[in-house]
Amino acid sequence: MFKIIVPVDFEDSTYNACHYALRLAAAAPPAEILLLHCFRDYLTDPWELPLGETQAQTTASEKITERVLHRNEDDERAKLDELRQELQESLTDSQQVQLSTAFVNGLPEEVIPVEARRLQTDLIVMGTEGDDSLSRSVFGTITTKMAKEARVPVLSVPAHARERNLTRILYATDFDAADAQAIADLHQFLAPFSPQILCLHITKEQATAQDQQKMADLEAALKRLVPTGNIRYKLLESPDVADALEDFVAKEQVDLLAATNRKRSFLDSLLHPSLTKKLVLESEVPLLIFHGRDA
Repeated sequence: MFKIIVPVDFEDSTYNACHYALRLAAAAPPAEILLLHCFRDYLTDPWELPLGETQAQTTASEKITERVLHRNEDDERAKLDELRQELQESLTDSQQVQLSTAFVNGLPEEVIPVEARRLQTDLIVMGTEGDDSLSRSVFGTITTKMAKEARVPVLSVPAHARERNLTRILYATDFDAADAQAIADLHQFLAPFSPQILCLHITKEQATAQDQQKMADLEAALKRLVPTGNIRYKLLESPDVADALEDFVAKEQVDLLAATNRKRSFLDSLLHPSLTKKLVLESEVPLLIFHGRDA
């Protein structure tokens, strides 16, 4: 069973991420989606009394605060149930997707990896906010952390990403040893959508014979791993990686950008705030991040 976790915070990005996850799950039945909400009050929990203090010693204001926080928790539990019900109603009888929820008290960056291991998750799908809320965006904090540290693929979906066919896929390669297997996994992952994958390497200077040989080696490796895959290869020269990628994504009408996260990898530049803003927050192209063994 293909298992997906979608962390939800009920912002606009949550709903787009959920529908992307639902579409992927429906294409790979049977599948399970866990809607995960991390509830956290950034005040001392008033129902957890200090050592030695009795309920009778709590003040009237503390009791009021307790009732307010409990009401907030109840409201968010209700929102989570409503979201699950909304997604359930959008499924047809033939789509084999199981929807479940988890309401966990804690910080998302701590809870998400634990739940991913518990569920033996195949994919984490996270929503990202737009530029108007960049300072508080999930991508700028939790999603970036998950993208760099989670041990399973992470799909970042912009809040206003339009519905895409998921057929025109751009894989940004830095000729890492893990790239061939990651691209093969990407091809298998998107097989229901008959993907056309373009492997792109951007060099700031003129491409060398070594660059050309590395691309040829990647092509040879992929022909062994995915003999029937629709995969193309391109070297691109540009002094500005961000501008080159942004232009290329628009020109090629890319539906999904993918990369592998390893130490000192090209993903470090992909996750740089300025490039993130251009590629994910402005171009509204989902970003799928795989993980190398030594990432």
